[in-house]
Amino acid sequence: MASTIISSAKFGAYLAIGLYLALVLIVSISSQMEHSFDAPIQVASPGIQFEHRSQSVMVDPAELAGVGGA
Repeated sequence: MASTIISSAKFGAYLAIGLYLALVLIVSISSQMEHSFDAPIQVASPGIQFEHRSQSVMVDPAELAGVGGA
């Protein structure tokens, strides 16, 4: 009796796992088929490289020291 219940529970668990995997596979394939991926930033040409330049600012050394002159 107990072995019948255990084997039935195993079969139900395997069936549920199989159905879940099939559902995930179907949803992932269908979402890839109907949606084309667009990058958040559209780049005109893949050869364009972006440069990050820091702006050099001339600062008076007296201002950095906290000394204010009038």
